[in-house]
Amino acid sequence: MDRRPVKLVLDVLLMLLGALLGMAANYATSQTDHVPWPLRLLREWSVPLVAVVLLLLVAGQVWLHFLERPVAIARTWNSSQPPYPGLEAFTEDDGGVFFGRDREIRDLVGRLNPSAPARAHRFVAVIGPSGSGKSSLVRAGLLPALRRRRGRWVITPAFAPGADPLVSFASSVAAVLPDMTVEQVQTELAQGSAGMQRCLDRLRTARGGGAAPVLLVVDQLEELLTLTGAQDRLAFFSLIDESLAADPHLWVVATLRSDFLTDFLGTGYAALIHQPTLVGALGRTELFEVIEKPAEQAALSFAPGVVARMVDDTEGGDALPLLAYTLQELFLRVSSGGTVTEDDYRRLGGVAGALSEHADRITADLRAADADTPVLSTLLKFVTLEHGEPTRRRVHRDDLTPEERTVTDAFVTGRLLTSDNAVLDVAHEALFRQWAPLRQAVAASTDKLRRRTELERWAQDWERSSRQDAYLLSGERLAVAREWAGEASEALAGVPLVTAFLERSTRQDRASMERVADAVAHRALESAERDPELAILAALAAIDECAPTSAAQQALHTALGASRRRAVFRGHEQDVNAVTWSPDGSRLATASDDGTVRIWDAREAGNPVVLTRRHGDGVYAVAWSPDGKRLAGGSRNRSVTIWDAETWAEMGVLIGHDDSVGALAWSPDGDRLATASSDRTVRIWDAETHAELTVLTGHEQPVWDLAWSPGRGQLASASDDGTVRVWSLTPGGPNTELTGHQASVSAVAWSPDGCCLASVSEDRTALVWNIAVAEEEGREPQARKLTSLTPLNCVTWSPDGRHIAVGDDDCTVRVWDTDTSEESQLIGHTDSVHDIAWHGHRIATVSRDRTVAIWDAPRRGSRTGTLLGHDDSVQNVSWSPDGTRLATASQDGTAVIWDVAQNSAVATLRHEGAVFDLAWSPDGERLVTASRGAAARIWDVRGRTQLAVLRGHGDELTTVSWSPDGTRIATASRDSTTRIWNASDGTELTVLRGAKYWIGGAAWSPDSRHLATSSTDRTLCVWDILRGTAVTTLHGHTDYAWRVAWSPDGRRLASGSRDRTVRLWDPFSGAELVTMTGHQERVQGVAWSPDGRHLATVSWDRTVRLWNPDDGRELTVIGVHDDQVNGLAWHPDGSYLATVSRDRSVRIWEPTTDMDRLLRLARSRVFRRLTDDERRSFLLPTTRARV
Repeated sequence: MDRRPVKLVLDVLLMLLGALLGMAANYATSQTDHVPWPLRLLREWSVPLVAVVLLLLVAGQVWLHFLERPVAIARTWNSSQPPYPGLEAFTEDDGGVFFGRDREIRDLVGRLNPSAPARAHRFVAVIGPSGSGKSSLVRAGLLPALRRRRGRWVITPAFAPGADPLVSFASSVAAVLPDMTVEQVQTELAQGSAGMQRCLDRLRTARGGGAAPVLLVVDQLEELLTLTGAQDRLAFFSLIDESLAADPHLWVVATLRSDFLTDFLGTGYAALIHQPTLVGALGRTELFEVIEKPAEQAALSFAPGVVARMVDDTEGGDALPLLAYTLQELFLRVSSGGTVTEDDYRRLGGVAGALSEHADRITADLRAADADTPVLSTLLKFVTLEHGEPTRRRVHRDDLTPEERTVTDAFVTGRLLTSDNAVLDVAHEALFRQWAPLRQAVAASTDKLRRRTELERWAQDWERSSRQDAYLLSGERLAVAREWAGEASEALAGVPLVTAFLERSTRQDRASMERVADAVAHRALESAERDPELAILAALAAIDECAPTSAAQQALHTALGASRRRAVFRGHEQDVNAVTWSPDGSRLATASDDGTVRIWDAREAGNPVVLTRRHGDGVYAVAWSPDGKRLAGGSRNRSVTIWDAETWAEMGVLIGHDDSVGALAWSPDGDRLATASSDRTVRIWDAETHAELTVLTGHEQPVWDLAWSPGRGQLASASDDGTVRVWSLTPGGPNTELTGHQASVSAVAWSPDGCCLASVSEDRTALVWNIAVAEEEGREPQARKLTSLTPLNCVTWSPDGRHIAVGDDDCTVRVWDTDTSEESQLIGHTDSVHDIAWHGHRIATVSRDRTVAIWDAPRRGSRTGTLLGHDDSVQNVSWSPDGTRLATASQDGTAVIWDVAQNSAVATLRHEGAVFDLAWSPDGERLVTASRGAAARIWDVRGRTQLAVLRGHGDELTTVSWSPDGTRIATASRDSTTRIWNASDGTELTVLRGAKYWIGGAAWSPDSRHLATSSTDRTLCVWDILRGTAVTTLHGHTDYAWRVAWSPDGRRLASGSRDRTVRLWDPFSGAELVTMTGHQERVQGVAWSPDGRHLATVSWDRTVRLWNPDDGRELTVIGVHDDQVNGLAWHPDGSYLATVSRDRSVRIWEPTTDMDRLLRLARSRVFRRLTDDERRSFLLPTTRARV
């Protein structure tokens, strides 16, 4: 209590009273007449009144002297305990041996004035460095002094905030409220200051009522910053601040490490710290007291000079706890009544070495019993880091392994750790700093400890929120946390909360990422046909950054099926203007505005050969001679250079044009070279002598392109004047001017047979001129028009003459079927396509985007891995035994046989109605089809003739199947029967009856002895064909059983049903082995891979799925059609899977289940990254979240 204001007020009052009495007495004695009666009374009583005033003055001074005398500190001590606490803080029970802090105790007692009005005065902070004795000062100094003040104070036990300060606070309050549990107090405190007030009232009531001051003691306030989560920290501070404002008799004393003061001031509650009590190092006099006074209490003496030496040795940040520990160890060795000698002190290691010596001894004893005892790794569990400095961390005993408990038990016995059975703690943080092995271990583990600290905070926030999902980690934060946990796995061992937190976060993040992946996959599927590369990039992002869901894999398979770009070459530094294949297709030559011609290996990416023009001018044209031995390049500098294609030595330069050379064309025999220029001329040169042979004039504007007809002696040229000219290079031959375009003509190209000429123009059209027919009929050539949305820049023909490809300004290559005008697109360039060249099944393109690309060329009947040609739903498919042909059945009334190598239809077998199913004979020479009209037909494939008609069913057929031995054919029908026929002559052998409704599927066993059928009565039946009897009936499907297939080893059956399941059975016991779920609509087809390791299924949900038949696990969705999928068939070697659909297509998939292989393939098909705009359109973050 600060008495100075009281003394000042009293002095002033007494002085005023004395002055007033003096004035009144003088007045009364000087006026003898007419004195008012009060003054007459004063005159009569002045002497006794002065005596009374003097007596009051003396009493006041005596009272003030009593108030101002030093606080007498009574000393009580439990003699059964050592007089020195060691590394632990002094407690109230140790007040009798607590010395050296009398001044600070009086200051604190004086600060705790119950009449102080401001709440800032009622929050008393005791601040000092670690090891300065803050906790001991409050516990053993302040609290005993307050309790001696006639019981006026209600004091709750001191508590440390820990990870959950409100729980710790509730435990402290409940300790002095026997009628309330910790949980009840916690419930009250959760109500805020109102609940707090109710608790305070109960405390006062328990102490007799009234408005007694209540003192809360918060020890180690820094734990709010090191152990407590932000939300709980804010809640605790708010409760204290609001309660101080609401209750003028509430006081708080809090100890705080000085190195956390700056952090505390940043919490928003800095105003609580008002005139803190600072605890500094003890002076020499106080140190002598700390050593000698407790010794007197315990009858312990010191030999001369020992105390002085100890005082001299006590210096540095941890000096006081080390001194306390040294004194405790000396007392335990010497005991009461003994004398501490110089030798005792030296053997112990002195103040600086006592702790280290003791820790070394405990460690040696542990390792003598077991050399692998995890001493340091166990003690590291008691360390956390804050701002790079080690601080204490409490550890639950249950979180320790038996080996770790052995360590902690030894250190508890050695008084370096403390324990309340459930929770362990270090006796003092000096252990971290003063014992070299642990100090070095902390330094070496700084990053791991820091990360563990952060992870624990996050996990504790989650725990205190009742494990709400909102507190879980996700995305990049989770990835970082998992990385940290992996790096700090040893430090996190025995921290189950962090493990549970990360596992729960991972599960939620995975579920969230799976939803994102599915959403990205859906959008990728929408882009697959239009922009396969974009779809692949999106599907890869879904798998790599989100989750490898079935939908994402499905999108990737589909996009890969649509992808045609196989290589991209980069190296040119400006626009690429021209491209040409070497005759053998092994190399590409490209020309660019950067002044170079580059030679690329078309089989693999690598460093190209770079041919540089002497003057560095842009190169506009490049052409390979027919024999592949020479390469010509036309340049802006008006010349044409010819290089040796083996040595790349310059063979000659053709000079004659008056402007840039923009086009080149070798004659088919390689003897001549035609060049075209912006000087409006076309020139013909001798390829050997380099002599100019002919100059062709007539164009009125620059000539942009040339094309030499194959074997017809004609040269076509395209000009900016909007015309195409066909020049006859034979004497007397006619020249023709073609004037169908409305703007500049960009390029021309002859068909491989030389009969047709294609031209493209800036007027957005391609014209196909039939030159040969026009010449034969003696009329002007007529053109068929193909239109584009943007100007066209280049054109080329496919080697078979069935397609032309054009490049345009919207970055697209368009491939048109010359018969049907059906268009396919190759999308991937990011700027105008300048030139295009076709070789075999590959197309090369160059662009203003400075890249060179190679694509798989679309072919007739094939689009993005899809065979097209049917005009209605395709019902089923079957591979020929040699795997070279596919047969498909369609509702358009045809069965089509496709040459897979050529991707073209080689035969069409026409029926009078829809064809529902078909099957090859084992020798591949015949085909059986089931069509509308209740009949099956056997066909000679080579002759495309009908050999036999199988009649006998009373309703439409649903399926046909040829026995593996080739002798019999099974047909099934809506008439509920299955019939067996002689495959040689078509005679009926057996009728299998027993199904109640339609037979949907029929499949032969590998040995041809049994037939399995599936019915719409939900059953499957296995028949003995020789006896014509049912062997087993299989029950389990809850809706139509539609298709059935035998495993290659004959031991299992697979069936697909309208109940959306696929089931596997033992065909002879009837036992159901596995049920596979995943399809969202009826399962329309099942097929075993030839090796029996996989099962493929198709469904009306449009998907093609692959399963592991051993455990029923879905492996992947390998593709998706645009409509319901009706049938499927494995290639005989298992490398491909063909599927057919109501979308009228036949698709061929590579059914890989090796995700790494699939991802490698996908990454080889993309040549850029998603842009930020593309990522946003797919709802992906603009920076990659995962790798």
